[in-house]
Amino acid sequence: MGTNLSLPLPLSTNASIEWIFGVSGLTAIVLWHMFFDKNSVKGTNIMAPKPSSFIFGHTLETVGSIPKWCEDGSYPEPYLSWMNKYGGVIFLREFMTSVALVSDPKALQHILSSNGTNYPRDKMIRDYMQDIFLGVGLVSSEGSLHDAQRKMLNPHFSLVQVKAFIPTFEEQTKDRLIPILDKATSTQQEFDMTHALQHFSLGVIGKIAFSFDFDQHPNVHQAYVQMLEPPSSSTYLGLLYIPGYANLPFQELKKLRAAKKALSDTITQVIEHKLTLTNSRNDLLALILPHTTPAEALAHTMTFMTAGHETLSSTLAWVIVETRRRPEVLAKMRAECNQVMEKYTSIATWEATQELVYTTAVINETLRLNTVAHAILRRVAMQDDQVPLVDTSSVFIPKGTCIEIMPAAFHRNPRYWANANEFVTERFILGTPEWMADEQLRGGHSHTFYFLPFSYGSKNCIGQRFAMAEMLVILAAMVTHFDFEIAPSADLRHKFNGLTVQPTKLQVKVRRIKSPEAGKGA
Repeated sequence: MGTNLSLPLPLSTNASIEWIFGVSGLTAIVLWHMFFDKNSVKGTNIMAPKPSSFIFGHTLETVGSIPKWCEDGSYPEPYLSWMNKYGGVIFLREFMTSVALVSDPKALQHILSSNGTNYPRDKMIRDYMQDIFLGVGLVSSEGSLHDAQRKMLNPHFSLVQVKAFIPTFEEQTKDRLIPILDKATSTQQEFDMTHALQHFSLGVIGKIAFSFDFDQHPNVHQAYVQMLEPPSSSTYLGLLYIPGYANLPFQELKKLRAAKKALSDTITQVIEHKLTLTNSRNDLLALILPHTTPAEALAHTMTFMTAGHETLSSTLAWVIVETRRRPEVLAKMRAECNQVMEKYTSIATWEATQELVYTTAVINETLRLNTVAHAILRRVAMQDDQVPLVDTSSVFIPKGTCIEIMPAAFHRNPRYWANANEFVTERFILGTPEWMADEQLRGGHSHTFYFLPFSYGSKNCIGQRFAMAEMLVILAAMVTHFDFEIAPSADLRHKFNGLTVQPTKLQVKVRRIKSPEAGKGA
């Protein structure tokens, strides 16, 4: 994604006239919206930052800031500064759209849970997700359709099903990741860990989602990678705001359409093959096919694969970064993993993963400071609403207001987190002084609605339990067999890759270490 938002320059006299009329029309619409639109939030006593542009409002600061995180290291600005200065609800304007940036925990509970039906996901976002995921799935459906899809899918992400997949997590780690890291140790050269984790996690998710080996189909792998490349700023805005933009004959869009077709054709072939089998229950696709249509199965498979592989690889990368910065944290995590492995002989059971209390806390603290899903998909108010706030007051949200929820910012809110910008593993371990210090700031409340790496409510991440178990198994294998040294050429600034936030360039040197499992066949 580009770093600047700009309008196209006029190419001819006629184009100049069209440009003038276009800008004049846009200006008139913005003025109407600002001064006459009955749904405008103008007049509220909520404080807000001054927009940098009369036409674009705050768009250059919001949409325009995220691509710059990897350049200026400003993650998660400007949202954090705005939140600290203006409070838990801030009204902004993006073009003609009124936006409420919400971080107040009581308001979040109301919007995501108590009155969630009044706040469906924004239609433009849903249309964009439908296009990316090749159909209507959990992230693009609403209302009764979403409820039906969620009801159908819930059993396949139950505790029983997660337990059944844990041995596969360990098997895939041994078969795919360990050989990659062993090869890196033999060369002692700088190694692109971000790329390795993305390649590995895609292989794991491909296997679990629909028993597909991307290594055996490099053309499909390339199509998938190409489809997920961050679009340019102009393309991103076009896809979001202009109906039918995805079908225009631009080169970038042609490549995107070709990549989507290659993926769609491949997954459809797998679906057609599975429909001929009588007793196949070895992956998520096989589990859901009896309960859904092939078109829906395609969308669900793409959703699980894309969301799962991006979240997994980005989180693992940040854990490496944070633990290498803090040798004492890495040592404690490694000791715990070795102890649990010695007790159970393997991490590949639910019971073993549940004893990784410190490692789980490391993951949570990593996600607090490096929220890979930096924003929750934008919602929109269907009706006027009076939203309660944590100080017992309330704020009026007019019908049509878009709701922006940015966990990357409120995960660092000093009102609710002691030493908010410091990595404190123990804050996620029940009963520790660090846990109680945070709890005291929150008035005795748990961190629900203060910590939302997987969102909350009926549209939270259906696979969060699956994801945590997977990360625990993989991390245990990594830290008990390898050590990672951050290379001088690494760039650890936050980069939004189009779906998640990852280290810009995680170059490492890998070294094998002795562990209690040595000699047992890693």
